[in-house]
Amino acid sequence: MCLFQHKADLPPTIRVALIILQYMVIPLLSLAIVIVGALHINDCQVQPLLPIWHIVAGASGLCTPFFYLLFDDVSPWVTRRFPSISDFIDNAVVCFLPIYIVFEVAWLITGTFWVMGTAGVEDPLQCNHTVYVFSYVVVVNFWIHILTPLVFMFGLCCTRICPYCGYCAYWNFLKKAMDNWTRRTRMIICSLVAFPLAISMITVGALSIDTCSKEADLTNTNSSTVLSDSTSNQTTDNKVMTHLEKVHIPVWLLVSGCAVFFVPGIYFVYDKYCKDESGGPLIKSASKYLVISYLLCGLAWSIVGFLWVFSAHDHTTCGNDTATYQFAYATLIILNFIMDIWICFKICVVLYWAFLSDE
Repeated sequence: MCLFQHKADLPPTIRVALIILQYMVIPLLSLAIVIVGALHINDCQVQPLLPIWHIVAGASGLCTPFFYLLFDDVSPWVTRRFPSISDFIDNAVVCFLPIYIVFEVAWLITGTFWVMGTAGVEDPLQCNHTVYVFSYVVVVNFWIHILTPLVFMFGLCCTRICPYCGYCAYWNFLKKAMDNWTRRTRMIICSLVAFPLAISMITVGALSIDTCSKEADLTNTNSSTVLSDSTSNQTTDNKVMTHLEKVHIPVWLLVSGCAVFFVPGIYFVYDKYCKDESGGPLIKSASKYLVISYLLCGLAWSIVGFLWVFSAHDHTTCGNDTATYQFAYATLIILNFIMDIWICFKICVVLYWAFLSDE
C-alpha cells in the first residue's frame, strides 16, 4: 500500500497530495476540533459529553501525522543505525494501527449518537450554538472522509466480481477521466468556482460592513443613554468592543473573498512548480512555501470564520435574522463542501495510483 511507502518512492503528484493531507489538513482541522471543545467544555448542558468528544477526536487526529513521520523519516534513519530497533518500531506501529483505526470509527459512531441527541435543540442555554453546529459539520466531514475510500474500494471490488466487461467499462471511465484531467481543465474549473464566490463575498462584505457599523453605533447610542457619567470611560471601551464584535462577519467576508480571488493563481503555482520535478530547486522550494503558507492561513481563517459566525447567532446586529449572517453561514458551508470534495479527490487519486495505475 502506497501509504506505507517512503515518500521518496512516490510520484510527485501523489507525494504532494499525501504531504498536504498528512501534515497540514488533518493536524490543523484536528487542532480546531480540540480548541472548540476546550473553549466550550461546559456549554452544552443537553449533552455534556459532546465537548469532550471534540477534544478526544481532535487529539486522536493529531496522532495521524506522527504515524507517517515514523514511516517517512524516523524509521529510515533508525534502519541505517539500529536495524533491530527499526523493525520493532515498524511492527509496533503496524500492530497499533488497526487498534487506532477501530477506535477512530467507534469514537465517530459514539459522537454521531451524541450529536443526534442534540437535534432540534436551539436554546443556547441547553447547548451553545457553536458547539451545536460545529459538531454536525465535524461528524458529516468525518463520515465523508471515511466512506470515500470504502466506496472507492467497493466499486473496485464490484468490477472484479462482475463480468469482465464491467471491469473494462470501469477502467476505461477512469482512464478517460484521468486523460482529460489536464491543467487547462483544472484551471477552468478552479476559476469558475473561485471568481464568482470571491466577488460575491467581497461585495456582500463591503456592503454589509457599513450596515453592521451603523446598527452597532445605534445600539451603543441607545445603551449609553442609561449610563451615568462616572462610567463614561468604560462605556467608550464597551462601544469599541461592541463595534468590533458586530463588524467581524463583514471583515471575515472581505478577507476571505480576497483570499479566494487568488486561489487560481496559487493553484497554478502548485500545479506547475510543486509537482514538476524538472523545475529548479529554488523555484520549487519557494513555490512549496507559498502554497503551504496560503493553505495554512486559509484553513486557519476558515476556522476563525466558523467561530465568529456561529458565535454571532444571537447578536442583535448582523445576527441570524440578517442577510449578512445567512450569507456568511452559506459561504462557510460552501467552502467546507469544496474542501471535502478536494480531500475526497486527493484520497481517490492516492487509491487510484495504489491499485489501478501502472506507474
